[in-house]
Formats: sequence, C-alpha cells, structure tokens
Amino acid sequence: MKTISKLAVVAITATAALALAGNALAVQKLSVSQTATSLTIKISQAQTDAQPARISIYVPTGYSLNTSQGPGTVIGTTSGSVFARDANIPLPLSGDVVVAPPNTDAAPCFTGTHTAVWLLRLQVAGQQIQLPIAVDQTSGTAGALGSYQLVTCLSPSDVPQGTPGRSPNGAQLLEAVFTVNNIFTVPAGTSIWKTLTTPYTPATGVPNAAGTVETRSIVGTGAISIGKKITSLKKRMLRLSGKVSQAGAAVAGSQVTLLLNGKASKFKARTNAVGNYTINLRKTGKKSTTTFQARVTVAERDVTSTGCASPSVPPVPCVSATASGFTALTAKLKIRL
Repeated sequence: MKTISKLAVVAITATAALALAGNALAVQKLSVSQTATSLTIKISQAQTDAQPARISIYVPTGYSLNTSQGPGTVIGTTSGSVFARDANIPLPLSGDVVVAPPNTDAAPCFTGTHTAVWLLRLQVAGQQIQLPIAVDQTSGTAGALGSYQLVTCLSPSDVPQGTPGRSPNGAQLLEAVFTVNNIFTVPAGTSIWKTLTTPYTPATGVPNAAGTVETRSIVGTGAISIGKKITSLKKRMLRLSGKVSQAGAAVAGSQVTLLLNGKASKFKARTNAVGNYTINLRKTGKKSTTTFQARVTVAERDVTSTGCASPSVPPVPCVSATASGFTALTAKLKIRL
C-alpha cells in the first residue's frame, strides 16, 4: 500500500438549491428506513404547520404484512415530540407500539374492523396517551398508492381550552417516530412510500381537505461502480472512476473512499452533479498486483426536486421527498502495475 502515491484526486461537489415544491403550504416530511426485520417510519413537521387531522401512510406494493400477533403484544417502540401550547414548550414522547383488537375505533377518523390496529402507547409530561393506527389493505383508486394504508388521526391543538376533543395540553405534533419489528417482509429493490396529510383549518377544529399534502420517502439500496484506465503505462499512472446512484438516480456530493487490498486508504473523492467520481493514482516501487474497491456511505437526504416531480393525486401537491441512507461497496478490481 505504501508503494501507491496520489497524483491527483478529482473531486467535484455538486451544490444545488433544494427548493421544496409547495413549501409555502407545509413542510411536512416522511422518512422511512428498514432492515430485514424492522421498519421505522418518521413523520415530522414545523411548528408553523397546522395540526394534522388525518395522516394516511401508504405501504408500497411488494411488502407483506405479518398479523399473527395477539392483542397486547409489544411489536416495537415509538418516540417523538410535541409543542404544548398551554405551557408554550416542546415536550418529548416515548413508549411502545402495542397490538390492539382489530375493532378498536378512533372515531370519527376510522371505525369498524381492520386488518390490524396498533397503539402508540406514549408517555408525555407524566400522562399516557394511546394513539391508534388502523392498518388495512387498500382498495379502488387508493390501490395505486400502495398495498396497505396506515391511518391515524390527531385532535385539534389550537382551539380554546375546554373545547371537547382538544388535544391534551394543546399538544401539536412536531415529530413522531415508530419502529415495528418482524411485521413487514421487505421486498428487494427500491420502493416509494407515500403519505397524505390533511390538516385542521386553523382555530376551528375542522379538517381542511383542500389543505391536504403529499410527502414521500424513497427506500432501497444504493449502488457504486468502479472502472479503470491506465493513462500512462510508462509512468504507471492509473485512473479509477465510477458512479453512485440510488433507484437509478445519481447521488451528488457523496464521498467515495478507495480501499486498497481490502483496507481503507486516504484516497477519496466526491461525486459530481451526475454522480460520477474520479481518482487518479501513480504506482511506485516494485511491480505488484493491488486489489481496488470503492466504498460510499450516504446519509438520508432531501430529494424533493426530483422525488416530487409527479404528484400522486393531483391537485394535491407533493411538498417533500426524502431518500434513505445506504452503504455500498464495489466488487474487487485487481490491477498489476
């Protein structure tokens, strides 16, 4: 490894203004991450956004659902935060996700018997709040959004104290995260989760259907490629290049690290606006075979400009889209120089 010295690293960092389509209406976001056995959903919004009256999360086609757990079974954990209007402070939430009887109601949001009902059993400011989520297969036109939908409803937060049905402490949602274990079988490839959120009309406690917005989360593995070109055999100069992508789209601004004989090296590059990277090297010392690999770790990122290009339910605007993080490693490339 000591016989390899860097000539140049071409690192072009893409910078782009991430203008959120419809951001004047809302800044809600949906984030989904998953492993083979667990799935985490995160809903967030700004304090300036109206309290959601109804949140419908659509599970993409390809996921299968395990409903064998009986009522009372703990299937995961939940956390988040609310803004308590009565105390004018944010408050943290935490608790468990528990299976409830399938006929549990959250009138007037949903009634009847469901495929499953989960309770977010939350502790906040010394109080326990149970927020039900109805899980059902989609039907009709909703089938185009996903195979299942997870529906929950919140109480209004900005109506006067004492109003029947007002949320405790005037609590307004800021962030809600819940993880369920061994519930979903995750399909291969990339999936797009979608959420439709209907807010309350301010200070009325009446849902505002015209204010409904869509948010999205792109979930799936990313990819990185590597190729070689010997630019000067006499000078033993080598160019390694490739591309980082997810769901077929380029990932700009990601740092690529070169591995030499399986070990991380100091040689790095950033992908450009179209996801490409280039690393130029010069080999010195005795002629030998070296194994090269490229590795990239990408954090969750905002992809609203591309991810929201085509709203699912016009004229409902798509206001934000995220893409899940991933780590990718190329196959080994053996070069003798």
